[in-house]
Amino acid sequence: MHFDKDYNLLVPTYSRDFNTCFYCGCIATEHDYAPPIKYREFYLATKEPSDFVKIPCCAECNNLLQASKGGSLDERRDFAKEKLAKKYDKALTIYEMWSEHELVSLDFSLRHSIEAGLKLGEETTERLKYRGFDYEAAGVHQNVQFNTPKYFDVFGDQFSTFREALDFASKAYRIPKNTLKEYFADNDNNFEKAIHAIHKEVAEKDFKKQMKSQCGAFAKKYKQSVIFVHKQVERYMSEDEEMTINEALERLYEERVRPSSSHILK
Repeated sequence: MHFDKDYNLLVPTYSRDFNTCFYCGCIATEHDYAPPIKYREFYLATKEPSDFVKIPCCAECNNLLQASKGGSLDERRDFAKEKLAKKYDKALTIYEMWSEHELVSLDFSLRHSIEAGLKLGEETTERLKYRGFDYEAAGVHQNVQFNTPKYFDVFGDQFSTFREALDFASKAYRIPKNTLKEYFADNDNNFEKAIHAIHKEVAEKDFKKQMKSQCGAFAKKYKQSVIFVHKQVERYMSEDEEMTINEALERLYEERVRPSSSHILK
């Protein structure tokens, strides 16, 4: 094709990488273009950053990349990873949430479904981790930079994958994986912040439960308004952060509820 003259073929440096998709490591059956052929004239005219390389890729990545306008190899690699992650989100979630030993107690159909998800999730994880290969283009050798592995820290314990960290944190701190994953995403992708947030929420719920129970029992016993008791206890505790609910109720009894000596004599 006439436009090929504007693109340099990306050739793997080592034979082990021949016929390999640069984006995900699967078998390459197609070629992707950076920038896309339909935007070739735009990049030539505007001189926008672009690599003008022809990249070996698999059919799936090639199809996903049809929606990308990116002109550089790195842009297109990031786009392909993002789309793969989105496409296989369900399988990735199963892979993160389940482990082989947890399948024993499941019935056959559910176990079969989860096993399929685990396998697909593991394959997708490997594709997402793939960083490409060293190559030559237009006679220039390029070394693909492998990022320093990301570690997930759980109060000093480090894990190379999110799945391992999630499994450990869930068991160590007795928090359901689904809950922990949601809080992880909502707390700067940080396990320590997520666990602290969960524990704080649990403590607040328990406190509210204790307040309702103890203030209700106090109000019933001494024939007081529940709202009045709540407000007084909250006021006492706001004045002294170390005061417990029981101590606040005792103070309330002494100051506002206990019959006076003169009243008892009458």
